[in-house]
Amino acid sequence: MIWQDIVIMIGVFGFSFALIPSILGKHKPAKSSCALSAALATMILICFASLGLWLSVVAEMVSVTTWLILLIQKRHEHISVLGSK
Repeated sequence: MIWQDIVIMIGVFGFSFALIPSILGKHKPAKSSCALSAALATMILICFASLGLWLSVVAEMVSVTTWLILLIQKRHEHISVLGSK
């Protein structure tokens, strides 16, 4: 195990942890921000996998999942607003 894998894992888990208030709160980021972040995090995940940085891959999976949760929440928020009109 290389030290960079551990450092990247800790950093990515930190970024994912920072999204918890957004997931639990009322206000969500824009759908475009969520979708772009999820797509870019997926690309990073693939790069980590190609380098054999498996701890980083797991952490990046969590990151992708948090961005997808926010995207789904924002989509449901948008549908709820349309339904109440």
